[in-house]
Amino acid sequence: MEFRISIPPDNEGYTGRECPICKKYFKIKFGTGLPNSSTCHCPYCNHIGSQKEFWTQQQIEYAQSIALHHVSNQLLQSLKQLEMAPRHDQLISIGVTVSGSPMPIVYYSEKELEQKIVCQNCSLEYTIYGVFGYCPDCGIYNSKQILCRFSSELTALRGKFSS
Repeated sequence: MEFRISIPPDNEGYTGRECPICKKYFKIKFGTGLPNSSTCHCPYCNHIGSQKEFWTQQQIEYAQSIALHHVSNQLLQSLKQLEMAPRHDQLISIGVTVSGSPMPIVYYSEKELEQKIVCQNCSLEYTIYGVFGYCPDCGIYNSKQILCRFSSELTALRGKFSS
């Protein structure tokens, strides 16, 4: 049996990811960055792997719960067809009643992160803890981008206070 389960993004369109090596959490916005990229870079340790390796534990539990919900619901419906009431016109009679409900779905929500970044190299939108990291799509380190942004913000602040 095969299931196709979609992982919903958060309210801003970001989907959580988790590095299989360092176990750190980040989010990316699918549809931005490199088209049809099948690899992912961890923004923290720069581990490179298939997009399929970067699901979070909560996303895996959610997907498993949907599959178990579907299978248990089908099983209950099949068993309900075997129900029969006891016959009262016989000396010994057994009735079968099926009760229960499908396995519950385990929902989750994506975590909030500190820094939203748009990669200057490939335009991927991603969020991380801290400010410095590798782009999950193209792998470029964002230190120059962040330093340039801080430098321009600092210059703007100096202009406000010097007037």
